[in-house]
Amino acid sequence: MKKLSLILLPLPAILLLVLWQEFVAGVPSRLFLFGSPLQIFQVAREELPHAAIWHDMGMTLSALLAGLGLGTLAGTTGGLVLALHPLIRKISRPYLVFFGSIQIFTIAPLLIIWFGIGWEAKVAMAALATCFVALQQASSGAAAAEKLYLGYAHSLKASGGRVLWHIIFPGALRWVLAGVKMNIGFAILGVLIGEFISAESGLGHYIFKASGIYDVPRVWFGVLLLCLMALALTTLADAIAHRFSPRSKA
Repeated sequence: MKKLSLILLPLPAILLLVLWQEFVAGVPSRLFLFGSPLQIFQVAREELPHAAIWHDMGMTLSALLAGLGLGTLAGTTGGLVLALHPLIRKISRPYLVFFGSIQIFTIAPLLIIWFGIGWEAKVAMAALATCFVALQQASSGAAAAEKLYLGYAHSLKASGGRVLWHIIFPGALRWVLAGVKMNIGFAILGVLIGEFISAESGLGHYIFKASGIYDVPRVWFGVLLLCLMALALTTLADAIAHRFSPRSKA
């Protein structure tokens, strides 16, 4: 069954590419508007041997990882604080809802003013885009673990440090790792907004520059690289989450 699924896995992608190629073949207007898989493959052959595209990928990936890491760290720390202090959690709830509802693109111009047009602005946007999801995940995970095991720990007279390290933190960790998978898309969005608004490098800048000259195959090539980047990071997050899941330790 597993071998059959591996064989069938690429079939939808192959079918889509074949239909796409057939749709635009022999129709110049469609080819101009939508590009074609063969054109994208040709762009890949032209771009990949050159250092420029690797530099753009590196700039986007580094900003993405730094922003995702900072946002997850800040959100997880805040979530644990809220989980350990119910009064603070209750007071801060309306503020978290208020600030969490602000879309990153609405304050992107302010972040450009504060951090400039370089790498730091893209990191700030990615971190801000991911922070509140990580906070919610950490807080919810810690609260769930608290309900399950905290009474038992208190009956054993466990210290606050032991409760935090052996109950609260492991319970929150699985939720945080699940939140990281959701946050990959938000982090990419934050970085791309920074690269679209004002940047001199990165895949967002590459896509924006290609779209400005109506180079559709290069736009699709940039999008493809972003999708592969997101797929690789999601696969890595899945592997890490599986490593820390209770079943993997059983």
